[in-house]
Parts: sequence; C-alpha cells; structure tokens
Amino acid sequence: MVKKQNDAEHPLVSIITIVLNGESWIRQTIDSVLQQDYGFIEYIVIDGGSHDDTVSILREYDSNIDFWQSEPDKGISDAFNKGIKVAHGDVIGLINAGDWYEADTVRRVVEALLAEPTVGVVCGALQFWHGLQREYLCYSVPQLLGREMTVTHPTCFVRAELYRSFGLFSSDYKFAMDYELLLRFKKQGVRFLALDSVLANMQHDGISEENWKKALQETHRARIELSGKSFFTSRAYYWFILLKRQLRIFLEKRGWKSLLHFYRSRLAPVKKTKS
Repeated sequence: MVKKQNDAEHPLVSIITIVLNGESWIRQTIDSVLQQDYGFIEYIVIDGGSHDDTVSILREYDSNIDFWQSEPDKGISDAFNKGIKVAHGDVIGLINAGDWYEADTVRRVVEALLAEPTVGVVCGALQFWHGLQREYLCYSVPQLLGREMTVTHPTCFVRAELYRSFGLFSSDYKFAMDYELLLRFKKQGVRFLALDSVLANMQHDGISEENWKKALQETHRARIELSGKSFFTSRAYYWFILLKRQLRIFLEKRGWKSLLHFYRSRLAPVKKTKS
C-alpha cells in the first residue's frame, strides 16, 4: 500500500492522525487513509497516551501504519508538531481521529498541486454528518481568512516546505492553532487553492461543541498578532462574531431547522449548503 519512493509525478504524501482515547472512532479514520486510491502515502499516528483500547487498535494496524507512538503530549499543537517532525512527505495532511477522507481525496489533492506548482495549501469542502445522515456541506473560502476561520482544516494539505519556512503550530494556542497557522501562511503570501469537491467528513457536534468561546478568543488574538489594525481586529468585530455564534447555538437548541438553515446559508462567513 505505502510506497516511500516518490517521484516528480507521484509525490509522497504524509498523513498524520492525532488521537486520545479514540477507541470508538479511530478505525474509521485509519481505514479512510488506508483505502485511498493513491499509493504514495506515509501514514503517521500520534496517540497522546490513551487509557482505553486505542493502542490495542493501533497494534492491529501496525503493518499498515508507517509510524505510530503513544505517549503524553502537551496538547493538540504539540501532537501535530510531533507528527510533522517525523514526516518524510513533500505534502502533509492532518486528519484527526473521528474524521475521515473520501476515497479519492489524496489523489485529487496531488493532481491539484501538480497542476498548480505555486500553490502551497490545498483545501476543499467538509461534509458534516449527524450519525449516519448527511447534514450540510461547508466550503473553504481562503480569501476570507483575515476575518474568521473560513477554511475547513480537516481538508487541508500543506507543502512540507511551508512548515520549514514559516514554522509549525504555535504551542501558545490551545483551541485555534489551526487558524493561527493558516492565517500566518496567508500573511506570508502563501497561495491557497480551494477545491469544490468534498475532501473530508466530520460528525457535527451541534450544541455540544466544547470550548467555542475560548476558540473565538484565540482567533481574535491571532488576527491582532498577525494582521494590521482594522475593523476585523477591533473589539466590536469580536463581539459581533460572538453574538452570531450564540445565535447559532440558540437555534440549534430550539431545533428551529428552517432558521438554522437561513443562518448557515446567509449569515455564516462561509456558506453552508444542505447535503
């Protein structure tokens, strides 16, 4: 399955999965990587010292995973960085335990990168699920990164050279480290390419999303640190996006699907369409 000897037409793609106590959902993630229709893949799993059966599952896949380890880490950024540091690929994708790729995701990304040599980051649409039911699609809009997190991180593939040039994930960020990294790339002039196709899937947590206020605070902090003074770095804009998020949670709690659809399709910075 995995071929380490890449060439100009078949760059090696390193896929990194981080996990902690993910026995219930890690298999789907692993299988989605192993079943890719592109053969030049290096697969890396970084486990944060799980206490459930996650490590036993990783041992089952030992012959198909190129590198995995299980040890305590200092958080999500640290786990991502551990994976990136051991990766050998020219391109790196991050898919967390619980999320999963489409079968042709890596091939689509490689074709896009080969066709557009100046592109540094390829992203795409993220399909949200509620159980076994498709819920809605969220498309990536990199040009709006200066405002909010408008790129679906599970769909992102980054040329490895960018991490060497502009740094890894910041350990100062605990909840919005993906936004800070992508905004940093954007401010350095990295070119993004957003595909219209679905590249990854995720279960929608709905109103149970954890730490969303802390994540919004960190995205605002990243804008202040990386962007020049503007309305989008103002306190007024922070309160605006905070109130929008509270509105969305209120609609979800009430189960008002028609109003929630209106919010997602008209008020969200990245329009979300019903699947």
